Amino acid sequence: MNSKPIRVVIADDHVLVRQGIRAFLDTQTDLAIVAEAGDADGAAAACAEYKPDVALIDLAMPGGGIAAIRTIRATSPATQAILLTSFDDARDILAAVQAGALSCLLKDIDADGLAEAIRKAARGEAVLHPRVAGYLVDAVRHGRSASGADAPAALSEREREVLALIAEGVSNQRIAVQLAISEKTVKSHVGNILAKLGLSDRTQAAVYAWKSGLKK
Repeated sequence: MNSKPIRVVIADDHVLVRQGIRAFLDTQTDLAIVAEAGDADGAAAACAEYKPDVALIDLAMPGGGIAAIRTIRATSPATQAILLTSFDDARDILAAVQAGALSCLLKDIDADGLAEAIRKAARGEAVLHPRVAGYLVDAVRHGRSASGADAPAALSEREREVLALIAEGVSNQRIAVQLAISEKTVKSHVGNILAKLGLSDRTQAAVYAWKSGLKK
């Protein structure tokens, strides 16, 4: 008797990306897509409902991929999360791993490589892109963390800019205008900031910014 297929949730705010991943994975008889989502809340809700074996999570989707992973690991602990990102920012990767991601892949991975990473994740085996694996090893050796006393170092330059504006009470819409980025991108940055700093809302983020000296 054949074993049950590996159940997968795809979370990415780009419909074409989701369609492309689904089109390939649907050709794999041992993999089954059970749900799709376009933001962090949707990803968490899908995983809570379907309890998939593996969740593919986009880093930059609205609400933040890191925040989504943290919620998924809390509500569906048997689900293994794979972070998908277009950028190999080691700080984001470290924050994602600390949030509970098993594997971290760049979006330039080929289809066969993605399918194999999903199979490995279902077995509890991690796959890390070689460009960030060395950083993670170094981080463990030196006790670095994406939260705690050295948390500011875990934020990207743009995330620090967003956090400083949050501390001034600036809305997402105004932040988007001031930084010349989309409001959706701002929401993604806010979600990642909260996840990296272990905070629950914008008020806590503002207080953190003032206490840490990021905003004076």
